Amino acid sequence: MDTARTTRLIEEAENLLRVALEEFEKGVKEGSDEAIRDSAEKAWRAVAKAADALLLAKGFSEENIETHRQKRLALEELAAKDPEVARQGFKDRFMAREYTLHVRCFYDGEYTLSSLREELEKARQFVEDVKKATA
Repeated sequence: MDTARTTRLIEEAENLLRVALEEFEKGVKEGSDEAIRDSAEKAWRAVAKAADALLLAKGFSEENIETHRQKRLALEELAAKDPEVARQGFKDRFMAREYTLHVRCFYDGEYTLSSLREELEKARQFVEDVKKATA
């Protein structure tokens, strides 16, 4: 396990989340659909980076988790053999954030401010839980 790489990924995820929240608030204030949708994509990227950190910490190689598909499959595999990862629901949470933030909000523009605010909090909690799981 490359703990320095894992730590950097968590830090990148936290930074992306901070920017996502700032962009969301700016988008709400200015009524900017583009900024709001971009905030969802940044939060999704934070979740993806956190998933990378978790998978690297648990022994997966970067070459095997490059795509979102590979991440989903790796999280599925990891949940099957690691009861704590399964209990935390990282696979399901990753896939839920992928769909709600990346697909519905960013690509399809389908969101309400209250639901997106909730999704941003779920993304933050995912990153926080991965940080604890990799400490």
